[in-house]
Amino acid sequence: MLTGSIFLDLTIIFVAVAILAFFAKMFKQPLIPVYIITGILLVPVFNILHNDAFVSAISQFGIVFLLFIAGLELDFTRLKNVTKVSILGGSILVGLLFALGFAVSKAFGFTSISSVYMGLVLSFSSTMVIVKLLSDKNELDSLHGKIGLGLLIVQDVFAIVAFILLSSYQDFSIGRLGWLALIIVAILGGVYLLSKFVFPKLFKFVAESQELLLITAIALCLFFASLFGFFISAEALGIGAFIAGLALANLPYNLEIISRISPLKDFFAMLFFISLGMLLPLTQLSSLLVPTIVFLVLIIMAKPLITFFLVKAFGYMPRVSFLTAISQSQVSEFALILAFFGIATKQISQDLFASIVIIAIVTIALTSYLTQHRNIIFSKLKRPFSPFVKTGREMSLAYLPKTFRKKFVLLVGYDRLGFSILETLKKLKDIPVVVDFNPEVIQQLREDKVNCVYGDVTDSDLLDNLHLKECKLIISTVPDMQASALLIRRFKEINKRGFIFLTSETVDGALKLYKEGADYVIIPRYVGGKHLSLMVKKAKFNVKEIMKNKLENLHELQRRQEHVTRHR
Repeated sequence: MLTGSIFLDLTIIFVAVAILAFFAKMFKQPLIPVYIITGILLVPVFNILHNDAFVSAISQFGIVFLLFIAGLELDFTRLKNVTKVSILGGSILVGLLFALGFAVSKAFGFTSISSVYMGLVLSFSSTMVIVKLLSDKNELDSLHGKIGLGLLIVQDVFAIVAFILLSSYQDFSIGRLGWLALIIVAILGGVYLLSKFVFPKLFKFVAESQELLLITAIALCLFFASLFGFFISAEALGIGAFIAGLALANLPYNLEIISRISPLKDFFAMLFFISLGMLLPLTQLSSLLVPTIVFLVLIIMAKPLITFFLVKAFGYMPRVSFLTAISQSQVSEFALILAFFGIATKQISQDLFASIVIIAIVTIALTSYLTQHRNIIFSKLKRPFSPFVKTGREMSLAYLPKTFRKKFVLLVGYDRLGFSILETLKKLKDIPVVVDFNPEVIQQLREDKVNCVYGDVTDSDLLDNLHLKECKLIISTVPDMQASALLIRRFKEINKRGFIFLTSETVDGALKLYKEGADYVIIPRYVGGKHLSLMVKKAKFNVKEIMKNKLENLHELQRRQEHVTRHR
């Protein structure tokens, strides 16, 4: 009977979410709010599902698998150029937000422990939501993606420390706190040693079978989740899964694991967000209405604003700072885990728990819309905020010596595609000028005596300083539709004879850019396929030709690797 009940519940969930998702697709709406609304309709509104144990189980599995995959995708090598802003900036951000949340809670008359919980709610952003949104937009390797992930890692470390402290709050003693800290350190130390010496050898063998790879990865995820659940608390399952993901993140097989688990990720992501909607306590919406609204405003507006100015203070462009900041405007799953722990140990009231759940639902749902319309929001806010964000650093970081001559080629974006293009321009004896909004990249180029300017091409002042009338060709490797369209308009107004080559991730985007006036649009994945086709046509299974191409490719890759290593 129980099996039949679970089967029926799953059927209802999938049918309901499929119907709502269909309409969301029709009206071009993001799916995360759809999942949450489905949960709200099924339990708090219509009370269709009655199996509380089932709702709790899918919520736990959702958190465990999503945090495991979030950990897998947090590859530390991505953060090599943003270490300072990640560690120092992330620590300052957590401190500022916690102090703000604690002070506001005390002003509402909350107890000290309740104020601590609300401070933590404000301090942490959602790893799994941000990773999912960045992954969906293929922006995990973008500069704002790297900074956002760096801030998340620091927040997650603070979340684990907070969990240890709160676990020892009721029967606090130095001995208990030390014991909990010892357990955490022992587990983390064990995970580090396993990831360094055991997992590489284990997964080298396991990777020979894709099925075994998937099973082993899931087994490790559940094992570490259970380890934390047994030794720390049932609410710590997600933390264990997250650490398991981190342990596997730097293995050479992590992309294969992610690709194999990806269908599970989508399934459990859906279940988690649905279960979040199911938890909405409609009967308790009015008890803490004013504090709930105030914290919603703090998370949606004040938190991104503080993040923006903090990232900007580390020397990053307004656009990068804004894109990083807007992704942080939601409550973390770690805050939810802490709230579940707080209600289980009676450290917080049912009303406060309800408030935290409501804040989580609203902010997570809104993040999808804010991310979808971020370019419009940025363009609206850019002018009013411009007096507060101009630092004068843009041209001070430039390297444009007096030998800089007319008829130059402007290369927008240096990472990935830009490296090869710059090398080609040098061979052709062209005069390249690189524009990039990563100060570390500009510093590298300055050391190499390459003409370069630190800045964002959507900044009209920067374009004015570049004397585009003398530019014969612009090549942009940045697949940003708004930036590309703006660049076309400004360049064609100033220079009728110059050419402009742009980059797009999609065919639709490329066609739109051609309509705007682009002379050529690169779609990286199609260029790769075209290049491979030409190689096959040229080589015609000739061993010498294939070996020649192989050696050239190896030489190119080694040069890239040496270049990256030299500037680390």
